[in-house]
Amino acid sequence: MIKMLVIDLDETLLHNDKTISQFSEEVLQKASMEGIKIVFATARPIRATRDFQKQISCDAVICHNGTLTLVDGKLIGNHQGIPMNEAIQILNTMQNKYPDKKLSIEINDKIYANFDTSLIWGKSENDREMLRRSTVYSNFSDLPDFIADKVLIEINSENEYQEILANISTNLYAQLSDGGKLCLVMNKSATKFNAIAQLAELWSIPISQIAAFGDDYNDIEMLLNCGVGIAMGNAIIEVLEAADAVTDTNNEDGVAKYIMNSILCQNPNIN
Repeated sequence: MIKMLVIDLDETLLHNDKTISQFSEEVLQKASMEGIKIVFATARPIRATRDFQKQISCDAVICHNGTLTLVDGKLIGNHQGIPMNEAIQILNTMQNKYPDKKLSIEINDKIYANFDTSLIWGKSENDREMLRRSTVYSNFSDLPDFIADKVLIEINSENEYQEILANISTNLYAQLSDGGKLCLVMNKSATKFNAIAQLAELWSIPISQIAAFGDDYNDIEMLLNCGVGIAMGNAIIEVLEAADAVTDTNNEDGVAKYIMNSILCQNPNIN
């Protein structure tokens, strides 16, 4: 029996217009009523998950790929971030070599960027408005002295990715996202699966009784290690190869269909 559902948001639960369908909402509500824990696991910051938490009553949210894990709105465990001196060094290195490169850094639920984030990442009007409110234009010389959640670097070639790998400390890792067009630099402990394991321990749920859904590079580890890993029909090839099963695309409510047909049907009380 599956006791926890871990669900990525973008290109997984969310349609391309960044909405959750009524069908998905109803299916997740049924799962919750059956006592199954609902967890969002996303690269998004906290602020960009709040509207979805209002629509879907989830038990926990994993943000920034595991940098922050919240239960009932409260941080559990440690903030798995990047020391500011290391973050600035990465930004300066990339900025000096590639003056026109789009760079940004997440700090204390705000994003500091050298470009207009709403134009690049705003896939819906709500997203664009949120990005406009939360972005501070910066050349990275005036960053607040907090632990950074992650550094985001535009990627145009494999060589650039290898350069990033060569310029980060052993305490950090660099992971491709957005179909390989973006590189996220994070604390080595900040992974979705590490956060899942923490929640599993908190709730006394065996890893074998967790189902995880995803579509991109940052979902591969959790799909490989959870009891069941389900790739979206629109997932990248590496995710499809890592998964135990493949469901329909995000626009076809693949998450909800799999839950209804392969998880809730295990319980004879479900009508």
